[in-house]
Amino acid sequence: MTRLLRAAGSISAFTLLSRIFGLWRDRLMAQTLGPGFVQDTFLLVWALPNLMRRLLGEGALSASLVPAYAKARREDPAKARELLAQITGAVITLLTPLCAVVVLASLLLPAEWLPAPEKGGTAAMRLLLSLNAILFVYALPVCLTAVYSGAMNTLGMFALPAAVPIVLNLFWIVALLLCGPLGITVDTDIANFTAVALSIGGFLQLLLVMVPLWRHGELLRPRFGLPARGTAAAAVFVAMGPTVLGMSLNQVSALLDQAMAFYLVGDGAVTYIYLANRLLLFPHALTAMSVAVAVFPKLAHEAGDVDRQQMRRTLDLAAAATILVTLPAAAGLIVLGDDVVRVLFQGGEFTEGDVWPTVLTSSCLVAGLPFLGLAQLYARAFYAIGDTGTPARLAAKLMVLNLTLNLVLVLTTNLGTAALTLSSSLSALANATVLALKFRKHTPAAHDLGSAWLRSVAATAAMCVSLPFLRLSSNDASLLARALGNVAFPITVGMLLYLGVHVLLRSPELQALRRRRQKPKADQPPAG
Repeated sequence: MTRLLRAAGSISAFTLLSRIFGLWRDRLMAQTLGPGFVQDTFLLVWALPNLMRRLLGEGALSASLVPAYAKARREDPAKARELLAQITGAVITLLTPLCAVVVLASLLLPAEWLPAPEKGGTAAMRLLLSLNAILFVYALPVCLTAVYSGAMNTLGMFALPAAVPIVLNLFWIVALLLCGPLGITVDTDIANFTAVALSIGGFLQLLLVMVPLWRHGELLRPRFGLPARGTAAAAVFVAMGPTVLGMSLNQVSALLDQAMAFYLVGDGAVTYIYLANRLLLFPHALTAMSVAVAVFPKLAHEAGDVDRQQMRRTLDLAAAATILVTLPAAAGLIVLGDDVVRVLFQGGEFTEGDVWPTVLTSSCLVAGLPFLGLAQLYARAFYAIGDTGTPARLAAKLMVLNLTLNLVLVLTTNLGTAALTLSSSLSALANATVLALKFRKHTPAAHDLGSAWLRSVAATAAMCVSLPFLRLSSNDASLLARALGNVAFPITVGMLLYLGVHVLLRSPELQALRRRRQKPKADQPPAG
């Protein structure tokens, strides 16, 4: 248990540090390039290798590899080393030709042949092709890094894999800081220089995780080619199928949102959506994901019982807890959105005129945080009973719904980028609702979620009323004064008030979370 707690502590510490550097990175990008076609193009291209990272590296492949690698090590360490060599060889075999084709096409394809956005025009397309030629190279090392990181975790090495993302953020930050001293002042040149730094950082990440595995004797020469049928390596790729399908639909939908913003909305649209997602990411990881990950092992255990009533009680209580922690986070970010955006991003090329579009875009996205959390929780409930098809089929339908809403809201309203994030929140609402209703077919509800909603809404309303009166600084004050007086202090006092209302109401979900914190944490399997 002591070892587990140390590992969890190191992972948490490095994750927090990575998020801090990530915030610094986003601030520098916003202030250096500003919301415009250059940063929009950079972020759109950057989404492509990251799509592969999420699907192959950190997602389905890593989740399928870890249990297989752990099982092989228990049986025969030599088999585990061979399995890792086959997996890495297959990844290199699959990705190298893909990267080569994409890079060559980007270098040879005339920019005039591509449909250009209204803002930026052909210049945006030239930048898109040059960035794609540089950044798509990053896809190979980042996927291999994720594979090796999974192997390291299996061997009990947690700190370095958790710290590796910091390396990329540092390369990104240093590249932006060096542009001025090196005389790189044109926005397109800054974007290309940063892209080169990121690709180099990707290979350094790979080297950092390879060295410890090599020192432990776990690295063999990659077995190039696809694994033969019936082998453990082939089973890993087969197990990836359902997970890749479910994840890809969500990730492709998000990528299409950015593409529609790039072509349909105009200058700065992709940047506003990117920053909105960054604002959503932190509270989502701390609230909804923490509940879903913590309860998943218990749901999986209780799903094996003939009578699933206990599982249903656990699920409903977790849903109430998700509402408890996500609703105030969403409401607080919406009420304090202006101050948060000013503190985090305003300055340099990110001007006063960029604040409101970012606030509106992020508010529409953050409004869906409770439903996003509930959807992920109910999806894990389906995984616990062995049903991976229902969430995947629903994700396919919701992707169509999201794209339809995007077109309708963009073309019929003046919301701009906020129309795209609003459609994402509405899709999250539909996803959570349908999954919850479908799960009722397996077991009837055991907990009154309506009462949970009422308690959290009442507490959130009390918090939101107080927040505007808790601001201590003006917009002209120093950055530190605004960060402490307009963000940190209102959030702290507002949360205390929120929790106080729940204590007065004797909310069962709050009591459940307190009991959960008092229990020692157990090992948690990879997310379904």
